[in-house]
Amino acid sequence: MPRPARSDSYILLTGATGLLGRSLVRDLAAKGQRVAVIVRGSKSGDAASRVDELLRDWQEVAGAHVPCPVVLEGDLTADGLGLSAEQRAWIAANVREVVHSAASLVFGRREADGEPYTSNVGGTRNVLALCRDAGIRRLHHVSSAYVAGLRTGTVRESELDVGQTSGNDYERSKIVSEGEATSAEFLDVVTVHRPSIIVGDVVHGFTNTFHGFYRPLRIVMPFVEAFVDATLPRGSLLAVMGMDGHEAKNLVPVDWVSAAMTRIIGDESLHGRTYHLTSSSPTTVGTLCRVFEQLVFELVAERRRQRAADAAAGVDPTVVSHADPEALGKMFLDQMDVYRAYWRDDPVFDTTNTRSAVPDLPAPPVDEPLIRRLCSFAIDNRFRWPPAGRRQPLASARPLLEGLLGEAEWAAPRTSRVVGLAATGSGGGQWTIAIEQGQPLSLHMGLPAADVPTCWLAASALTELIEGRATLDALRGRGGVLVEGDEAARRVALDVLGSLAPARRGLVTA
Repeated sequence: MPRPARSDSYILLTGATGLLGRSLVRDLAAKGQRVAVIVRGSKSGDAASRVDELLRDWQEVAGAHVPCPVVLEGDLTADGLGLSAEQRAWIAANVREVVHSAASLVFGRREADGEPYTSNVGGTRNVLALCRDAGIRRLHHVSSAYVAGLRTGTVRESELDVGQTSGNDYERSKIVSEGEATSAEFLDVVTVHRPSIIVGDVVHGFTNTFHGFYRPLRIVMPFVEAFVDATLPRGSLLAVMGMDGHEAKNLVPVDWVSAAMTRIIGDESLHGRTYHLTSSSPTTVGTLCRVFEQLVFELVAERRRQRAADAAAGVDPTVVSHADPEALGKMFLDQMDVYRAYWRDDPVFDTTNTRSAVPDLPAPPVDEPLIRRLCSFAIDNRFRWPPAGRRQPLASARPLLEGLLGEAEWAAPRTSRVVGLAATGSGGGQWTIAIEQGQPLSLHMGLPAADVPTCWLAASALTELIEGRATLDALRGRGGVLVEGDEAARRVALDVLGSLAPARRGLVTA
């Protein structure tokens, strides 16, 4: 079971469903920090469902059971973040600091919605307004090392707007948003985290986004079939990008960025500074293109072998027009144009503050083996996540629990007789259960004070208990329930948890 939270207060995180945000959800919780998230609903599901998906990712990809955060459905770009009065009151009562990680990664301004400025500038203003209105005085602002724009030489952590030219609208929007965060007079402490180019994790190569670093490979992949009938000269990818190969790109794995940030967030003596979360060993564009081309050649060779096997089996080959390398190059250049500034030679990022804060946690180099792992994950998953055809769980603990006790309230219980319940993983949550004469009375969002007895178990185990597929004794016998508190308090909490089983509710199960 995950270690229970130690703190009474919550950290409020934006951008939880992004690549960095989902790692922060895991790492902050692993350090005993209570986490709440603001997530926007989408066409595919509400905010809670989107959080369930990222928790499933952790379990299925990494085998990690991550505590489900408190989920507030909102919209970064809406007034008041689209939150209800009750949710805002809950934040004011329970949140001490905010980690603002949400951002739009659009490089060129879109007329349709004003991105990236709508999210990066307007969204930051809305987060600042929430902090001001809720009395939150501590902010961690996730910016970008590329606020440096087109600067050369060494860029100091202490520098922001020194009159530099920006390479694109994303960089301009991040300069403005960081400046507004650091100049907010009502905040006591602002800590700025400036990662460089974030790629997938070291162990699995996992990512849920496929832009930036992945863009050249993603653009060239549809041409693989055409390359089967054409000669693709070695080094041609580098040539069409207009690079000589010596340009250095500062790539950092997401799990390292999250680990460094979590360390800094958890130590108040490190707050109030700006940190370049960058690598001391940048990766050359030549190395990237060499790996990209190797993968493409391997795919082309595999496709040729498949064609030969099909021919031997009498299968009609797919007819493909012969590719014109010059035409392919022009198509590639047209699609890469907006990323031209992205692939320029990076400056040297000063990391004095970062090295002082996490001296034992240097950024791992993004070398050829890691690049292959990152690219293979993207190719194997066809540059999309979650994987197509992922089945939805048959039952979820959250609606089952609310079916018994009513929809969880944002308001605090009107009684001091309470116990806590935390269900980890997809379909879980963090709740306070008000009790009367030892029986559950009502359900409330968020955990009670740290000294109140709290039961921790997996959401799947809570589902089994409520549906009558496992008894409380059976769950405890296999180590599936962890209870905080002294002996008397633990008995009360366990009795409340046991009351959710069908037998205690007067129901007969087969």
